[in-house]
Amino acid sequence: MADDGHQPEKKPASEAGTPEPVAPPEPVDETAEPAAAEPEVATSPPPKTPAGEQAAKEPDEGAGRHRGPDTNAQGVAGLLGTPPPLGKTGERAEPAPDQFRLGPDDDPIARRRSGDRFNNNFGIAQSGAHSVAVQVNLPGGEKITLVRYELTDDDLTRLGRLYVESGNFRAALRILRAHRVVVLHGPEGSGRTAAGRALLDRLKSDGLIDRVGGLVLPDGVSVSDVAGQPEAFPHRWGMVLELRDGTELSMGDRILAYRDFAARADGYIVLVGPPAGEDEITQYAVSHQSPEPAGLLRRHLVEELPASFTAPQLQEILGQDAVTGYLGQHQRPGQVVKFAIALVEGLPVGRTVDEVIATLEPDWRDLARRAFEDALTAADDPFGAPRRQALRTAYAIFDGLELSEVFFAAEELLGMLRRVEAPDSTPARPVFGDVLDKLLFKDMLGDGGIDRTESASGRRALLRNPHLSDAFLDVAWNDYDTTRFVLPQWLDMVATGGRPVTRLRAAQAAGKLALYDFEKVMADLIRPWALDLNGLRRQAAAWALEQVSRNEWYSARVRGRVHDWVLSNDAELHDTAARVYGTAFGAESPEAAMTDLHSIAMDPRQLKFRSVGHAVASLYLADPSGPVLDHLNAWLSDASPEVAAHTAWALLYLARILDSERPEWPQLLLDASNAPDRRPVLARLWRAALSGSTTTFLAWDLLRQWLELPYRNGNQDGDVPEQLLLLVIDTLDGPALRRRGRWHVGLWLRRRPDDRLLKTLDDRLVEGLKR
Repeated sequence: MADDGHQPEKKPASEAGTPEPVAPPEPVDETAEPAAAEPEVATSPPPKTPAGEQAAKEPDEGAGRHRGPDTNAQGVAGLLGTPPPLGKTGERAEPAPDQFRLGPDDDPIARRRSGDRFNNNFGIAQSGAHSVAVQVNLPGGEKITLVRYELTDDDLTRLGRLYVESGNFRAALRILRAHRVVVLHGPEGSGRTAAGRALLDRLKSDGLIDRVGGLVLPDGVSVSDVAGQPEAFPHRWGMVLELRDGTELSMGDRILAYRDFAARADGYIVLVGPPAGEDEITQYAVSHQSPEPAGLLRRHLVEELPASFTAPQLQEILGQDAVTGYLGQHQRPGQVVKFAIALVEGLPVGRTVDEVIATLEPDWRDLARRAFEDALTAADDPFGAPRRQALRTAYAIFDGLELSEVFFAAEELLGMLRRVEAPDSTPARPVFGDVLDKLLFKDMLGDGGIDRTESASGRRALLRNPHLSDAFLDVAWNDYDTTRFVLPQWLDMVATGGRPVTRLRAAQAAGKLALYDFEKVMADLIRPWALDLNGLRRQAAAWALEQVSRNEWYSARVRGRVHDWVLSNDAELHDTAARVYGTAFGAESPEAAMTDLHSIAMDPRQLKFRSVGHAVASLYLADPSGPVLDHLNAWLSDASPEVAAHTAWALLYLARILDSERPEWPQLLLDASNAPDRRPVLARLWRAALSGSTTTFLAWDLLRQWLELPYRNGNQDGDVPEQLLLLVIDTLDGPALRRRGRWHVGLWLRRRPDDRLLKTLDDRLVEGLKR
């Protein structure tokens, strides 16, 4: 059951959507001699409609339409229009034959994990030197992993030296002493966590607790879910618990439950939550007040600067206009501490305060907001504001990509902004007719401005810092109603057009938006993508959820949502779930991924897709020594013919990948050579692919490519060619496969009469047929 409280989506088959028609499998007579004119990919194209191949089939007329709920349909669709149909760019049921040529792996999991220059800034708070992962059981029996950290004595000593009490610190300490629990309400970045640790440090100094630490809870898991478990709350600990949702903090009975549990554990709890109104402040809570910036800076400089800096010198430094000006614009404790660290490092080596400030990175969110405000005020014509706003947003989100991709995305966004801001107007001049440097915000560009390197790939967008991508998305969603209104529709258009890396980046941006409002973005964008009849949108949903899962607060919720899709009766949701497991998300828990992929593979409607095979291949490549091959071996014994078909496709997707370190050989072959116990499993997989009605054509051609490698590499006598020969002999087991193999090998041998490996294989097959 999902951890976010919703029930698994179970839909009757009548609501599951009309599956695309699938060509009937071409019959394969394993007892008859193969036709003498059977074509090969290397010399002639495959049959126009090979068995099970839907590659050339166009999507249904409605393939570009959403099937899922759109809570914003009347507002967005009415103003911006329905998403344009994708026409002939819809999903292909399987790759074209030329995609089954041997080649290196593009490492899709690593590429999606890095997101190119699109960084992930939504991590947990700094948790001290000693952090451990602990497993606990939820009330329903589900196991989850929490992060429990402990502050060392050195951590607490430094905290005591540098912490500056806020105005309500004493009040919070009184509440904590009296009730064993206190709630600190305040915005992120206000020093709430440091205050909680300082409170518990006081109790440790008084001997009331033995250790100070905290828990990092996944989103959707509350403190009450894990209360009472010693792995999460050891005896006589003081714990800081950061809760993103402040709803339960205003519930008196819930706070009493925390108090009672703390008493049973002989410990103390500090709950950190978002700001609350006066009517929401209970007797156990205070509104956290940040320390005065100048006082916090003074404390750090007094404690951290060398003793050679005298009190008058410190006073002179703190009184400089540059310092007071910086503190006036950067008042959050984290910003002040960052400034203090820079001064401690720079002043002793002779830098001035101005020089130190020049080395500091700006507040990227503040810079993004200034870029937005400048776009709205610096325009010299009625259409300048949306043009600058669109280009700057696209430039930031698609940082590192070619400018042609940036312009494509910016034009889509500009059209939407114009229809919202000036629906009756006509543009006075071309979309991006100005000099690019004039349309962009100077401070957002890298040191060299726009990347003007002339190369085959063209000029690229280059931000001053990759963190600006997140900052622009944050500002566009949280600070401006117009851009928040059009962002989902814009990302939908970009995620279904352009090159794959552009679609990937758009989908990742949608995942970032889900961290601001998970349920809304899921309902308005990601779930409709997951339900869509077009595979490009379903892939966008998979990439978006992978991006969401990188955040520790949301990984459990994503896992529950994807598992619910596996339990549903919807073919498209099944396909999307398989695609999600084919990302780095699945690689984090391959056992669970393979179990759910097996359930998906049992759905007969998934035969028109190839997502299960792709996902299995991705999981294997992420960890070749993991459990994937064992699961595939078990799948071959499954009574379901659908599972066997997906297993064969997984072999095809893996067999085409050359090893990264020894690119002259397939990775699967080298893995089997290094672990001989895997050869029987690999032989079984090859037999399934060579005999499968939907995979036989491509499997025989891939086997031909494998057998070509020793001849092409000029290495027919080494250990790997010997292992290849043994594997093929083991694979062509049984009269039917031997006869087909004898025919294929004879054909290949006529083309390479001096290929010794093929001659040896041909002789062995003839001997086998005579038995």
